[in-house]
Amino acid sequence: MNFFKKLFGGVETDEKAKDGTAIYTYNQQAGFEPPAPMKYVDDVVNHFQTVFAGRESSVFHEIISDTIHIDVNVMSPTEEEPFWVLYTNGMSDLPMTIPDEVQEQMEEVIDRAEVMIFLPASWELTEESLKDENLYWPIRLMKQMARFPHQYNTWLGYGHTIPNYAEYEPYADGTGLNGVIMFQLSEELSVISAKDGTQIHAYFLLPLYKEEMDYKLEHGMDALLDKLFELGDEALILNPNRKNTCK
Repeated sequence: MNFFKKLFGGVETDEKAKDGTAIYTYNQQAGFEPPAPMKYVDDVVNHFQTVFAGRESSVFHEIISDTIHIDVNVMSPTEEEPFWVLYTNGMSDLPMTIPDEVQEQMEEVIDRAEVMIFLPASWELTEESLKDENLYWPIRLMKQMARFPHQYNTWLGYGHTIPNYAEYEPYADGTGLNGVIMFQLSEELSVISAKDGTQIHAYFLLPLYKEEMDYKLEHGMDALLDKLFELGDEALILNPNRKNTCK
């Protein structure tokens, strides 16, 4: 894993969290921009098919795209690993805007990324079921996070927390989760080596409650992960009504 402070792009406020994190705000950019060419589809798909071998796969294709074309790939549960694997394809087609002071601290280039999430095997992922926002919101979240750094000329990386709007609105009526944090699992899973030598980093999306985001900003990433991993498997496989570890 790559551990680093949150040096986020955007407009910095005067406020800083106790863990040293700067607090930023963002304004929506106007105008439509045609999507960039999809360069790394095969590289990303081959990577996940290697890491999660033996799973059936399908794709939710994006119909209308702005700036980048974001597809969400779905890998079915298995008996040994009873959860869905979802990952984006297209976020890495454009580089993120990494501040020079951040990249200088890194041993590798971190400007290309995709995001992923695990859903329980019981989660319905049919075209009809996803008309229900209580089932669709994780996919919406993935698309939002994949497009976010390109819309705001910023970047996303390990330890970044993003609330659902400034008011921390729940993602859907059926959940109290209202923000997300990004981190990486094993290097085998998290680093995608493209044929042209480019490295793409796969970041895991872990939806949080406001209290958990506040706890991270006060005590740091490691302290929050310690609390979350007390939940066991539930820490990684999405449960819309899981225990709030910091309430």
